[in-house]
Parts: sequence; structure tokens; C-alpha cells
Amino acid sequence: MNQSVTIDVNKATAVTVSSPVKVWQQRLTLILFVQLLLIVGIFAYNKNTQLNVDAQPLLGTAISEVDRIVIRDANSSAALQKAASGWQLPELHQLPVDQQKLDDILQKLEGTKLTWPVTTTSASHERFEVTDKKFQRRIELFTGDTKKADILLGGSPGFKKVYLRKEGDDNVYAVELTTFEFATNATEWLQKSLLAVKDPTMIKAADYHLQKKGDQWSFVVPAGSTPEKIAAEKLNELTNAVASLQIQSVEAQAPEGGERATIAVASSAGEFTFEFVKADGAFFVTRSDNNRYFKISQYEYERIVSINKAALVDNKPEAPASVVTNTSDPIADITSLDSVLKK
Repeated sequence: MNQSVTIDVNKATAVTVSSPVKVWQQRLTLILFVQLLLIVGIFAYNKNTQLNVDAQPLLGTAISEVDRIVIRDANSSAALQKAASGWQLPELHQLPVDQQKLDDILQKLEGTKLTWPVTTTSASHERFEVTDKKFQRRIELFTGDTKKADILLGGSPGFKKVYLRKEGDDNVYAVELTTFEFATNATEWLQKSLLAVKDPTMIKAADYHLQKKGDQWSFVVPAGSTPEKIAAEKLNELTNAVASLQIQSVEAQAPEGGERATIAVASSAGEFTFEFVKADGAFFVTRSDNNRYFKISQYEYERIVSINKAALVDNKPEAPASVVTNTSDPIADITSLDSVLKK
């Protein structure tokens, strides 16, 4: 039995053409999917690897063992030396270091951990500014004559961060430190409140003498005299100025000439005599237990020297005594009295 077969050439051609396109679409989709899986896998691997890197302490020694610190930049350096009485500045006549400022940076160094390095090759050190010749800061910690740490700080990768390398190690790290915290000028480390007298109990100047007994301040006057009343606001200004006096720097030589004012101050720590000097547009102070002169601001100078007895006396007049007046109605009073008499 003969059967005729009819073939639609157009449809056959369409099938033949469309099939390879669909196949390639499927292959490309599969390739894209595999690429996405690879990207996610690599990211997860790197993330997991970074998290699993053991954090190593920056310092290999305890901070308590460090007794000398040298901080350098390209042009200057500052040395801090530990003594029995505390940290001192050898370059500034063994004057005391600002202990709070020093404690802050030592705690940061001790707490800094090194995890994933930014680079591990020496060829990149110059770019990050952590070479022996090119650096922002070099921090050397000693115990006696033994160097316990040699740290190079370079450029900044971001806010409150800096590149760091330890001498002898090619690894460079990004850590949460800043170069400005590590001053290379000894004056920046000087304890600025060195001459302040906390909780004064006596202050004596050319024209006044104040004494504190218990919680009360009064003028010291000759026997038989009546002391003036003290202006509380000005007294507070004066005692606060003495208790928070801030120096700026130590002078190599004593200032010559100028205007001079002497003030004595006592507290539980002892009695001290200050000499304030205004010379050549600058302001200075020295204290009897320290033969050095220190530069101070005009503000610090004036808030102590400009206060005299006239400013400390309270001249406000006493409030007048209150006068009791009769506010009753006189007509009502007469009527009331008349009623009483009629009875």
C-alpha cells in the first residue's frame, strides 16, 4: 500500500536552525552559573581564611618591661626615659612626661593585633612609606640597652589607620593607629600641668592675703581690723586659675627685664612662690621648687596676675531690711472698735 509523505521544508529548516541556538543558550547559561559559583566560592574562601588567621600581638614584650622609648621622623626625635619617680624627658632637664598621654599610646601599641598583611614583598615598602630611609614614624622600645621593638609607621590607608611594618619583617599591615599620636618633639610630651597647685588653701599677692579655713575663704587682716567680704565669683576664678595653670614650653634662659609679679600659694603639697614675668610681648612663670622658667600664654598670665584686692572685694551693698507696713483698712478697724464699745 502506497502512502504519500509530505514534508514541510520551512518547518524542518526552523527546527534545524533553532536547535543549535537553544543548545548554545543552555551552555552559556551553565557557564555563567558556574562562574557565579566560583566567584562566591572564592569570596567565601578568602573571607574564611582571613577570619581564621591567628591575630598576633604587635609587641613581643610586656609594656611594663619597657624603660626607654625613642620616637623619630625624618627630621627630629624624642626620647622618653623611665625613672623611679616616673617617666621623664632627658632632653628637657629630666622634666616629667604627660603620663596620661604616654599611657594612651602604650595601651594602643599593646592592644594592636596583626592579622592579614597588605603586602608581603619588600619591593612595596617604599610605596607604603615603611622603609629604613622613608617612614612617617619610627618607634623603638628598649629594656636597658636591649631593643625590644622597632616599628615603622608609614602612609595612611584610611581614617585613623596607618601602614605598619616591623623591622626585619617584610609584611606590611594596616592598623588602627595614627602618626600624630607619636610626637617627635620632646616638648609635646611635657606635662603641661607641672606647676599647677591643686586645692589651694592660701594665696598671697602684693595687695591681698587669702586664707581658707574649712570650707570658708577670708582675707587675712591685722588684729582688730574687720576683713572685707570676698567676691565669690572672682575668688573662684583665681583658685581655678592656680589649680589648672598650664605651661607651654621650658625656656633655655631666664627672661630679662619686663614686668614681674610674685604670688605665694599653699596647699597640702606645700607652699610655693611663683614669679610671673611679662617681657618682650611674651609671658613666663617660674616656681620656687623649680629653677626653670616656662613660657605660658597671655590668658594664663592675666587670669592670675590681673586679679588684685579691688577685684576680690565684694562691694555690693547689703540688701535693705524689709519694712513691715500695716495693710489693714482703717475704716473697718474703727467700725470693729465701735462695735466692741457698744457691747
